[in-house]
Amino acid sequence: MKTINKILYLFILTGLVTLTACSTDDDEPVNTHDDAYADVIAKKMKMMGNTKYVPVFFAGAEDIVEDGSSVKGPDGTVYDLHSFWAGDGILTAGGTVGNTPPPAGTYTFTLKFSDGYVKTVTDVLEGADTTVPMISYVYHDDTTPQTIDVTWTASPEADFYCIKMTDLDMANNKPYFKVPMIDKSQNSFTITLDGSNGWMRPVSELQNGTEYYIVISAKKVENGTPVTGASKDFEINGCSKTKITYQQ
Repeated sequence: MKTINKILYLFILTGLVTLTACSTDDDEPVNTHDDAYADVIAKKMKMMGNTKYVPVFFAGAEDIVEDGSSVKGPDGTVYDLHSFWAGDGILTAGGTVGNTPPPAGTYTFTLKFSDGYVKTVTDVLEGADTTVPMISYVYHDDTTPQTIDVTWTASPEADFYCIKMTDLDMANNKPYFKVPMIDKSQNSFTITLDGSNGWMRPVSELQNGTEYYIVISAKKVENGTPVTGASKDFEINGCSKTKITYQQ
């Protein structure tokens, strides 16, 4: 009888182990959010005749959330990431404007997702430099449609240029007009105020007598990175801007 009981016990125990194994196999796999990316960009600007720098951060992935997402620089400074005007799936942050370039080295991004998963992504700032292009324009407000002829000085280190027309609060507002990738051999562009290619917001939203920025950015990508215009591959951005008053 004892032998029978032992056999029955072993049979039951084997069945429980088998059921547990099956239950584990049937569990859904953890989403490790392999689409996540992060980038740190050194932004270089001319302000009141002086050269200024600021680190700019981007991170993105499906279901990424700002609460709990941050980036830590090689000097130990921590920046909280927050939602970007570009919409869901993109977070951004900016550092303090200073007289020296952001520290080169590894920036560690801690990214939080709506399912509670936390992922670490790193990006290296190589410490490259670039020449800030100087911008000028001629505004033809007496034509139909109106046009703005924009010219700029060359940035020899740039891989390409980007041109935008924005609100003065450009960091928190979607540009009115943007062409993200202009060939590095080009140093002029005409913005046509007709709402066609490049316009991201209606021309009708421009307010008569209101100032806007025209911005030229000389973009240099990370070493070994294809030149695609994707912001997650930028290394340094030499930015120049000028104000224009819209006349209806």
